[in-house]
Amino acid sequence: MQLEEENKPHSVEKTDPKKKQTFGTYALLTSRYFDYKSPAENSPEDFKGYTFSVKNIHGNTLEQYRTDPLTEREKNTYKIIDSLGRKYNIDNKAQILSGLLNGQIRVGAVDFAVDEIVNYNLYEGFRVGLKAKLNENFSPYFSPDYTFAYGFKDDKWKYRLGLDIKTTLEKDSYFRIEYYDDVTASGEFYRRLWNFKMRMANYGNNLNNDRYYHYRGASVSYLNDVTNGLTLVFAARRNLEEAMFDYSFRGRGSSFENFNTLFTLKYSPNSTNIMTPQGKSLIDQKYPELYFNFEQSYKIFGGDFNYIRFDALFVHNFKTVLGTTGFRLYGGMVFGGAPIWKNFTMNGLASPRRDFNFNLTSFLGFATLEGGKYYNDRFVAYYFTHKLPWYFKSFGQNISSFDFVLRGTIGDMEDAEYHQFKFRPLNHLYQEVGLEWNNFLSTYFNLGLFYRVGYYTTHHFKQNFAVQFKLKLLEF
Repeated sequence: MQLEEENKPHSVEKTDPKKKQTFGTYALLTSRYFDYKSPAENSPEDFKGYTFSVKNIHGNTLEQYRTDPLTEREKNTYKIIDSLGRKYNIDNKAQILSGLLNGQIRVGAVDFAVDEIVNYNLYEGFRVGLKAKLNENFSPYFSPDYTFAYGFKDDKWKYRLGLDIKTTLEKDSYFRIEYYDDVTASGEFYRRLWNFKMRMANYGNNLNNDRYYHYRGASVSYLNDVTNGLTLVFAARRNLEEAMFDYSFRGRGSSFENFNTLFTLKYSPNSTNIMTPQGKSLIDQKYPELYFNFEQSYKIFGGDFNYIRFDALFVHNFKTVLGTTGFRLYGGMVFGGAPIWKNFTMNGLASPRRDFNFNLTSFLGFATLEGGKYYNDRFVAYYFTHKLPWYFKSFGQNISSFDFVLRGTIGDMEDAEYHQFKFRPLNHLYQEVGLEWNNFLSTYFNLGLFYRVGYYTTHHFKQNFAVQFKLKLLEF
């Protein structure tokens, strides 16, 4: 009986492939708290900093916070991770990507500005340049920079030399001295303290505008982040300014001396910022935001003017069950006699010389309005956009949607006879409506179709209609 039992074949267990066990990846996190006091003694000063701050990026302070020595396994893990990072150049790629979000490419102790490499406008044609700034790897307190640019159409070199002197490493607070010799469009809305994404939206602002002026001089300024959401800048400037087109102001010619002060304010209470050794960096831009500039010129130090100029921009964006609504309200005013470049252009993007209006988006521009034609010494304007809560796919993986857009502006020019050149004041309400297709055909571009409505509508369809392209990453 026993032999019979032993000679019986043993059954072989078969694993059901449907009952295979899977194993996940697990991580063990241990938290230790030390060097703290309870109850904590806090004051209002403790809450005036940025949302986040990083004081050291080199890793040489980690030992202060590591309470247990690394095990052999942990040491080997870090060693492999570092070797993979060096092999695939991950650190440098990550630095370049993070720098691009702020418009910079970092190479060692030098930061290069992305927005100065290539530009185009109707006066200079293609403009190529290089802007380099020494960062905290050179000095934590002193940061010199230079900009050189060349315009192929006007065949002129431009340059700018500057020096930032920080007063503290806890926040953005520094003096700046600079000398410059450059050109810019007449009557533009001040873009001081705009972030890189907002400035990038204005790259195509002067594709059809050649009303430029030349300025050469020096300035001294001081910037201070009073709180996480409030930034103030005060500047004093002494310039020689000259129109680069056929223009005369009150019969006195086109070249003047100008000594002025400029006060700039930015208020963004809900945005998320981080302070690093490089300086303040914007992590998440949230609304509302307010930008304000106040400029006063003086008849001292050789100045020829005594005008007051101010402008303001209010930006907001919010979501409801009906979709996402965004709007920009902005305007400005000039008191006293000022040359045309210190008044306001109406940011036209269209060209009267073309049968088809095609242009790039602008943060404050109008797709169907002629560039360089309309100027006011006072104006108000609005930009409304609404994203419908309907999303779809055309080709590829990108999700598309539609935005309705309404833009409008109105103003006046009180002493138009002061300015001897061909222009028109925009003293009736100018409006255009549009529809934007986000991620057009699954690309990273938005396609907009705009049509002029109201008082300035003409009988020619091509003058009222415009097509506009916009990079998706510019968002609202």
